[in-house]
Amino acid sequence: MAASLYEPIQVYKPLAPDIGVVDGPFEYFAVAGVRMPIPFTTRMTVVRLADGGLFLHSPIAFDDKLSAELTRIGPIRHLVSPNQWHYAHVGEWQRAFPHAIVWGSRAAGRRARARHIPVRFTRYLEAPPPPDWSGEIDQAWMPGGIFGETMFFHRASATLILTDTIINLERSKIDQPWFGVARLTGMTAPGGGLFFGLRLPLLFMRKRAKAAFATIRAWRPRRIILAHGKIIEDGAEEVVQRVFG
Repeated sequence: MAASLYEPIQVYKPLAPDIGVVDGPFEYFAVAGVRMPIPFTTRMTVVRLADGGLFLHSPIAFDDKLSAELTRIGPIRHLVSPNQWHYAHVGEWQRAFPHAIVWGSRAAGRRARARHIPVRFTRYLEAPPPPDWSGEIDQAWMPGGIFGETMFFHRASATLILTDTIINLERSKIDQPWFGVARLTGMTAPGGGLFFGLRLPLLFMRKRAKAAFATIRAWRPRRIILAHGKIIEDGAEEVVQRVFG
């Protein structure tokens, strides 16, 4: 069975008032500059803030038709790279919307410079949410070494927004033998699991991991949006208890 995308791609799909997603084309993981034969699906989350501006989380590959569709919803004001991996296409959106604020981690900035990817981060993500979206979106840091990320929680829709902390791969979306590897590591649908790259670092960061897990449980999400794999719409509370309990 060949890998497949979450069609239609490059189209905004609302999930609840003021929040939706855009599924993107395949991306490929690269090691030391060598592209691995592992296609994985991508996803961007779009939140419309109270001021009407759009918050784009983990931007996917830029597309003119998509950008026109989004600007009909609201002006694009925030481009957010939540970890040091999900920054590859931020620069494309920044060039199209130069007045947007580009948020990321210092590690993402260093990584982009080392790989000569043209993106300029204008502000860095910190633990408390900035005034730009405080009161609407909460955020907290998930430790994990190079795989750590800033997690977000959209209050109005009770939606947890993640990139790589949870992976929830479906058999129809990934080739073998990669699906078999994902299943062995517990990262497959319907409930997914903690990304295997986080597990060892978290053992050495138990105090911070415990605090991050407690924050997620306190948020009590009813939906979990992931960058890779199936969105968790049903049983989100059970997934949170199993993964972060």
